[in-house]
Amino acid sequence: MLKKSVKNKEFTVYIVPAWKWKEFLAFELIGGTAFYLLCRKTANSELFGIAANIAVPQMLKYMAASYRGNING
Repeated sequence: MLKKSVKNKEFTVYIVPAWKWKEFLAFELIGGTAFYLLCRKTANSELFGIAANIAVPQMLKYMAASYRGNING
């Protein structure tokens, strides 16, 4: 088995720009949590808070992409 793994020396390197990490942290973690807590408290509904946690970061990413000029990502 060692010989098979030694033959395959190829691997893929993915480079992720820093702004993508910052965007993920800002929109998904901070924004999603904030809107979850806000909607859960105002509507007294756990399901509404979860829906806001899913929908609002997607809306924010779409708006930021349209502001940058590239709607697809």
